[in-house]
Amino acid sequence: MFDYHKNWMEFWFLVLMIIGVLIALSAPSAVISYFIIFLAGMFGGRLIYERKDKMQFPYFMIIAGFVIGYLIGVYYGSRRIVIVLFVIGAVLSYKLYDKKILRDTWF
Repeated sequence: MFDYHKNWMEFWFLVLMIIGVLIALSAPSAVISYFIIFLAGMFGGRLIYERKDKMQFPYFMIIAGFVIGYLIGVYYGSRRIVIVLFVIGAVLSYKLYDKKILRDTWF
């Protein structure tokens, strides 16, 4: 029997890994693959920023699941460039949120 409250991290790791594979397989070129993973890095950086004072490890693992799935499915382009662009997107997003250049609310 699956206990969601106990295994939610593993569940979302697997779900996002599958989604990562599907998104990577649907990208028709290397440029689009790079753009998608950069945006995913931006979303990952935002999530890590939002969780900076709270429990972070499960969220790192869930993000890693998406990246692993994306790396499995990427057909066009270099896997090294994919990793670098993801990290650049995540760090850039984290820094922009930290300096209040990007915000979640308009108020």
